Amino acid sequence: MSKERKPTRQQMWRKRHPKRYLAHLTVQNAMRLGVIERKPCEVCGDPKTDAHHDTYDNPLEVRFLCRRHHKAHHAKGGSNGP
Repeated sequence: MSKERKPTRQQMWRKRHPKRYLAHLTVQNAMRLGVIERKPCEVCGDPKTDAHHDTYDNPLEVRFLCRRHHKAHHAKGGSNGP
């Protein structure tokens, strides 16, 4: 008898948001291949940044924000679209 494992929180998020997950993978691969380059935070200039999608319709269209400004953007209602 094998026990079925409960999906992880990450696996459940990926299943609920396939378009977002694909966009994240696209950006990761593009950065790895040198298609796009990580930039400093557009607010404060911190070199350690996250890629932020304003919309997922064009996965390579991202803004770079440090974690602090990325979280602040979402806290004030900055959404990512569908």
